[in-house]
Amino acid sequence: MKLIKIYANKPFKKIRFNSGFNVILGEPKDKKRLDRDTHNLGKSFLIQVIDFLMLKKNLTNHVFSTQRSAFPGYLFYLEIQLNSGKYLLIKRGIEYSTKISFKINASESNEFNEDLVWDHEDIAIDDAKDMLNKYLDFDVATSRIYRISLSYFLRTQKDFQDVFQLAKFNKGRHREWKPFLFELLGFDGKCLFEKYEIEEKKEKLITLISQVKEQFAPSGEQTDKIKGIIDLKSEEKKELEIRIDGFNFYLQDKKINQKLVDETDTKISSLNTIRYHMTEEISRIKESLKMDVPRINIEELKHLYEEIKIFFPNNLSKEYKELEHFNLQVSEERKKYLTIRLQELKKELEPVEKELQNLDKTKSEMLSLLKDQNSYQKFKAYQHSLAKIEAEIARLEEKMVNMGKMDELERQVEELQGEIKRKAEEIKHLIDVSNDKYREIRLLFNRIIREVLSVPAILSIKQNKEGNIEFQADIQNAENMEITSEGYGTTYKKMLCMAFDLAVLATYRKKSFYRFVYHDGALEGLDNRKKVKFLQMVKLLCQEYDLQYIMTLIDSDIPRDEQDKPIPFSDSEIILRLNDRDDSGRLFEKSF
Repeated sequence: MKLIKIYANKPFKKIRFNSGFNVILGEPKDKKRLDRDTHNLGKSFLIQVIDFLMLKKNLTNHVFSTQRSAFPGYLFYLEIQLNSGKYLLIKRGIEYSTKISFKINASESNEFNEDLVWDHEDIAIDDAKDMLNKYLDFDVATSRIYRISLSYFLRTQKDFQDVFQLAKFNKGRHREWKPFLFELLGFDGKCLFEKYEIEEKKEKLITLISQVKEQFAPSGEQTDKIKGIIDLKSEEKKELEIRIDGFNFYLQDKKINQKLVDETDTKISSLNTIRYHMTEEISRIKESLKMDVPRINIEELKHLYEEIKIFFPNNLSKEYKELEHFNLQVSEERKKYLTIRLQELKKELEPVEKELQNLDKTKSEMLSLLKDQNSYQKFKAYQHSLAKIEAEIARLEEKMVNMGKMDELERQVEELQGEIKRKAEEIKHLIDVSNDKYREIRLLFNRIIREVLSVPAILSIKQNKEGNIEFQADIQNAENMEITSEGYGTTYKKMLCMAFDLAVLATYRKKSFYRFVYHDGALEGLDNRKKVKFLQMVKLLCQEYDLQYIMTLIDSDIPRDEQDKPIPFSDSEIILRLNDRDDSGRLFEKSF
């Protein structure tokens, strides 16, 4: 897939892209002003417009949302060449950004036409993304929709901090991008994704076990100890039943129907047990809902580390936040479940209370026939004790059941741990065996870096202690091939990012995949000689692998010859010139 043209129905620079090398050149008069306002000219903003037309859904921090009033009635059009050879035109407006239109053509349109009959008009964005995914018909990394791979080929300035982890993945989980990248490198990404899923399932079970232990065995009670308590309570119950049975003869002598004991008291006892159990559970739920997830004060933690003079790792803060985020998610799910359960219990308790009131009234009427009030009081006390013991036995038996469930959960955790270990071994085998695509990407990556920086570079994959993978891109010492610190400099890191993107595109040149890459500020910070070498390498790759390369830069970043004169780009290579002499030189032909 390549970019053909982009335009709008209102003031906006119409751009027709070259099939190979493209330059978007900013010629600011006031460099300081450009540094303060990244949208001043629009060279960096253009990448956001392309991303918008490639159906970016979350526009929360997008300039089209933050400054929406600056773009009233704007409709944008992007024409792309599909790998099938056909051409697809995409229309999307700012006002109704969730409605997308498509038109397919057999050949490239010569005009920037806005008055068209669309093949599919005002399609909902989710359906439109699925439709575009089918139009693109990629056969590379097919487990995920085209959007996840797009960001590697629309590199903004903030995406040059890491070769593999783009800025949009910084706050997310590794499962959101590592399995895809693993697949992009030619491996079985599904295997890694499944491992992350199993690990997440295991963590949820461990959290659940901890909650069950806290709720049903807070003091670390053992199963056998609870059995012993149940036996003791059962003996107490038998003794009370014998005493109550002794009163039955007295009641019969007083001509009171056996219904008092066999029916009324049995119902009362049963309902008291139910009520006791329900009120106990309501009380526990209310206590649980009052509990808040402990928050981690990163600043206090950092201060503590500083006081005891221990280095505070940069990624530790992120790990604490990820842990806190995970705990909050679990707590929210648990509170949601407990709240629903609390409402259910309250509704279930109402008819029980009402029935008990009616039974107590019936019992009082029947026992009013007794003349011996002392006997009645003893009978009533025995029954109350019996109901309490029966409820306690029921509670303990339920605890036994839940502790049995906890044992089952712990067994499941052990099984999941075994699955995780097996997946880690599968991943290790995949890395050890390697694959042709990965080898080709590595060779091309090294070729680009060696040509531009005159040092070798290596892409590598290793497993961490959890068996998950870590991607690495490093500069090597030319003499002993040891990893050097050069790979960690900002300039070199940017070069590693660009080399990786180009190596991936070149490797998949014969597959149905992206065939363009857009690098914002590609030459910024590079040594002059490296700029020249990089441009030579990029143009060679465009010709050799039929790639489309789009770069943005300002005129001060143009490479210079030995006499310190700018080495100009040809007029055909520069597809867009932007300047701040007046509004006509800006991308949107206005300031905002």
